[in-house]
Amino acid sequence: MKFTPLDVRHQEFPTRLGSYDRASVRAFLNELSDDMETLLQQHQALRDQLAGLERQLEEQRQNEDEIRRAVVAAERISHELRENAVRESELMIAQATLQRDATLRDAESRRAELESGHQARLAALEAAFRGRFADMEREHHDLIRERERAQAERLAGLERAFSDRHAELTSRLTSARQEYSQFLSGYRALMSSFSDLSGRHVLPEETPLPSAPLPSTPLPVVLPDVTGEVAAAPAHDGPAGTAADDSPDPSGPGTTASDTPASAPEPGLTRHALVTPPTAGAGITEPPAGPAGGIKLAGAHPAGTQGDSADTTLRVEGQQFL
Repeated sequence: MKFTPLDVRHQEFPTRLGSYDRASVRAFLNELSDDMETLLQQHQALRDQLAGLERQLEEQRQNEDEIRRAVVAAERISHELRENAVRESELMIAQATLQRDATLRDAESRRAELESGHQARLAALEAAFRGRFADMEREHHDLIRERERAQAERLAGLERAFSDRHAELTSRLTSARQEYSQFLSGYRALMSSFSDLSGRHVLPEETPLPSAPLPSTPLPVVLPDVTGEVAAAPAHDGPAGTAADDSPDPSGPGTTASDTPASAPEPGLTRHALVTPPTAGAGITEPPAGPAGGIKLAGAHPAGTQGDSADTTLRVEGQQFL
């Protein structure tokens, strides 16, 4: 074997920037070394077992001659026993033949006596059977007519009950369909009302805080009390400081996301965040009052890198919706 478990365990690798985690590599080498030690132990155990089997095979070969002699002796004894059994069987067959002839004569005489008694008994049973069969046939026909009459009455009752139940269920199904249609109409009207209210909702004006020099790289977006995914919203052409939310608030009609606390979501609701496009300007502004207010972060670009474009501002609004 080219490598031993000890070589694998103490193997060292050159390090460079962007290399693998040393702890992970060391753990893998230790695990590989343990597996190699286990395999080597199993291999040694198999070798020992093979040596033991070879010794047993040699012993069996030594006993082979004795077994062969025992087999020859057993064959000779079995041949003698077979000859003795043949002679005894011939004698038993002769005795059985004599006993059979005597038994056949006794059986023939007994059969004649039994047959005469059987014929008389059979005639009496046949007469009794015919009378009983006629009585049972009449009772059977009467029972069939009674069951047919009861079955016809029960079937008529079941048909009436089925017709009544079918009519009742049909009317209930029609009523349920009408109620479902009314529910859908009301639900669609309610959703349309929510959509109109969301489109008319305008966020309060934001007062900028005293600006300070910002680094050239954009700051990370911070979402307080909001968990889940942050999805980028499409660009709006409306005025700065407004954001339209198309999803209705679960607290009821006319209630916006900023009026609903984000710290204690109701069961079945998940937290999401809308990121609206920035407006021209620079600096960091405070979020509007409320537990679900937005946070503005300004990303300043170095002079000359973006031409005459103004600094961009991201406004992140945390909102709960279904």
